[in-house]
Amino acid sequence: MKNVTAVLSVKFNSSHSQERLMEVCNEDLNLFRNVSGLIEKYYIAEETTGAISGIYLFETKSARNAFWTSELAAKIPERYGVIAETLRVEEYNMAIVLNESVLS
Repeated sequence: MKNVTAVLSVKFNSSHSQERLMEVCNEDLNLFRNVSGLIEKYYIAEETTGAISGIYLFETKSARNAFWTSELAAKIPERYGVIAETLRVEEYNMAIVLNESVLS
């Protein structure tokens, strides 16, 4: 089982259409699969506002920090059409996992 210790949440509204945004997300899947220490990434959309979030689960805080200061992360605002005033970035420490087998 992989041990998640650090979580990153990146939430924003996009200037892209929903269709274009999903294209970009799909195009970038392999890039995110190769991020060192990234166990899982969820793309979620808020029903009421259309805001999109990336929820990232990392093995360590240092892996999370390395990603967030990487060239890939630096390209997120332009690539995903992030509307700057809507961007919300939060870092969390993993506290309790209900279904640990999901992460194995």
